[in-house]
Amino acid sequence: MKVKREYERIKEIFSKADETLLELNDGSIWEAARIKVELDELHEIIKVSGRIKINPKNPTMQKELPVSKTIEKIRASYINYMIKLSKVLGTTLDDDEEELSDYE
Repeated sequence: MKVKREYERIKEIFSKADETLLELNDGSIWEAARIKVELDELHEIIKVSGRIKINPKNPTMQKELPVSKTIEKIRASYINYMIKLSKVLGTTLDDDEEELSDYE
């Protein structure tokens, strides 16, 4: 259910994209949605456990938790998917906006 909602949210972001391109990239949109949901779930775990365990008797003794490494990898993957989707599905400026940019 969460993945479906996220999928719909991402599709809405790119709603002005060419329909054929949307269809070609449907799998990537689904994967980006799954990754986003995973990120949200990992974030909830981190809110409870933290990213690092610190020895209460010796604060200089610290241990990075596996969730800390995992979330970084998944974040990078999500960002990569979204950048690629933006490049492929991103909409161009309208002619009026392009003309106005000459005056900036």
